[in-house]
Amino acid sequence: MSILTGEDLVLGTFVPYQWLNHVKNNWRGATLDDVVPGMIQSDDADDKLYHCVADSGTFEEILQETKSADVSPMFNGVILDVKSADVSDPPTSAELDAAFGATPGEGFTGLVQDSSSLGSLWLASYSGGWWVIEFSPAA
Repeated sequence: MSILTGEDLVLGTFVPYQWLNHVKNNWRGATLDDVVPGMIQSDDADDKLYHCVADSGTFEEILQETKSADVSPMFNGVILDVKSADVSDPPTSAELDAAFGATPGEGFTGLVQDSSSLGSLWLASYSGGWWVIEFSPAA
């Protein structure tokens, strides 16, 4: 194990200059020459953190509670789409296919309301087929 993999440095330990350059390159606003997946970089312009994406050499933002208010993250399998379409009560699979697209993918979630009556709102989820839950206005 070494300082590069998390071991504490002990007084009197010989440290190769490459290790110190590696640490330096991960400091705030550093320009990275030999980028490898997993490297984290901070941006001194916006105080945000970014990590290197595997095999691409590009950086993506690391979401932070106080610094990421300007992004709308898209997580794999979690999509919310809202539609107004001509649907029955309850909507049929064919109507949901027409509103959201046939077989939108596992984990897809959307809201649909009948465009002609503006009646109940339906939560539609796709998992091997369509599943719906009706939302009704509160009294």
